Amino acid sequence: MLNRTSEEYFDLVILISSLSISYCHTNISIIRSPNWSYFICPVMPIEWMIEEESPIGTKIGNIKEILFMINNNSQLIEKIQMKLNNNIDTQTFHLNSSTGILISKFRLDYEQKHIYSFSIILEPNEIHCSLIILIKLININDNLIEFDQKSLIYNINENNLIPLYIGRIKIIDHDQLFSFNYKYYLKNISSQISIDLTTGSIILFDKFDREIHGEKLQYEIILLDYINQKNLTNNLIININDLNDHGPIFEKDFYHININKSSQPGKFIFQINATSYDPIMNGNISYYLRNSSSIFSINKYTGNIYLNEYISTIIENFTLIIEAIEDGINLTDRTNIFISIINDDYIYFQLDKQNQCFLDENEPSGTIICTIGKNSIDFIYYLYDPMNLFDILSNNATIINRKIFDYEIDKHEYNVTIIVQDRKNQVRKKVLKKY
Repeated sequence: MLNRTSEEYFDLVILISSLSISYCHTNISIIRSPNWSYFICPVMPIEWMIEEESPIGTKIGNIKEILFMINNNSQLIEKIQMKLNNNIDTQTFHLNSSTGILISKFRLDYEQKHIYSFSIILEPNEIHCSLIILIKLININDNLIEFDQKSLIYNINENNLIPLYIGRIKIIDHDQLFSFNYKYYLKNISSQISIDLTTGSIILFDKFDREIHGEKLQYEIILLDYINQKNLTNNLIININDLNDHGPIFEKDFYHININKSSQPGKFIFQINATSYDPIMNGNISYYLRNSSSIFSINKYTGNIYLNEYISTIIENFTLIIEAIEDGINLTDRTNIFISIINDDYIYFQLDKQNQCFLDENEPSGTIICTIGKNSIDFIYYLYDPMNLFDILSNNATIINRKIFDYEIDKHEYNVTIIVQDRKNQVRKKVLKKY
């Protein structure tokens, strides 16, 4: 039974029988098959640790050293070969299949990946052993801290309460070592705001008005990093939201404008405008005509004032009371518009003759009393006389009598209205007295 011998070889003498006796002598070596039943395959994962950013080629561990230790330095270990069971993590490492030494192929960054896991298959296959390898990176302080940008922007409503805590400046530590040793400072000291040295808490000590301070406040912040001996600077921004807290204001308490008496209905007369310190989103202003008048009207949204009808001859001036109301608040403002009516009757009438219309008594019908109009093909004159005592020539407004007047019987003074129409269909009226 060769498998039971304790020798590595034995001698064999062969007797050859023939006419002469001869012998053959040889050595037979015994090759032992490894008894893998005695091999112990590690069950628990093998864990190694390495600092991040270690140089390429850094030795991480030796598989055979662990197998020797577990298998009591058995010579079987020398007969083992090994290979990586390929996955994404194995691409980062190199394994010497004979020596069992595992090294890094790249610089490893904790912030990108801090645990690698893969398996190593041992050969020959009859040992049926696969090792689980875990490689954990040791985090080091190799990244500078930075401001959390979200913690540098805040929104507040104007007319804020004081003091007012609005938030805290935060720091991002990519290494996550949490060894904080920072101090916060305002570059320029301000009575409006304070920053807590250690916590970065922001407290406002001033009441802000968007219309005075503007829509955005900006403060430069300095962070002293005593660990890395670095200083960081950034801007703290506070946006001020507008509240509808200012009423409309007219530029003047009194406005004076002139319009011609002959102005056509629908004519644009004037635009009144009130302003608000609040921006457009809050400063919506409406305009109203507070003294009733059918002659004028105002556009609620634009403040445009228009003439609605012809201006009566007897009107010489007019005062409009305008009120501005801002939407959403109970604040208003008023102003007055004094309108002077400019008499432009001279365009249609001979004004110097309006007081020269006299008629002697007992004059026959058809007597010319006076000519008040202008001899023009552009004008047509009409007479409004309810008593039907007078008539008019349409081309020049010459007035004639239709009856014989007696001073002792008839009235001494009569009022008539002359109406003129031009080619633009514009109508004017003139009231005259006849004696």
